[in-house]
Amino acid sequence: MLHELGMSDLLLSSADTPRLGARLSVAITLPGRYLEFEIPGMVTWHLEGRFGVSFDYLSARQTYGVVLAMDVISRAAEHASIPLSSGQR
Repeated sequence: MLHELGMSDLLLSSADTPRLGARLSVAITLPGRYLEFEIPGMVTWHLEGRFGVSFDYLSARQTYGVVLAMDVISRAAEHASIPLSSGQR
């Protein structure tokens, strides 16, 4: 589950936490936007089922997707009045 999304990293939770330093790709799909993309990164920390992934170099398309996803998350949080976090760290 996605908890936070920034321009250089994200915060996820999972029943199976990957090991520190693990290389992985995170797939992001934006419903209603017909946009799906993957972001390569590395697990930089984990604690109690949550873990942080720092992104590798992002292409222009990936950067656009991240910015769009941050906007979608922000608008959804405002609409639903729920504490989702999106922004720079």
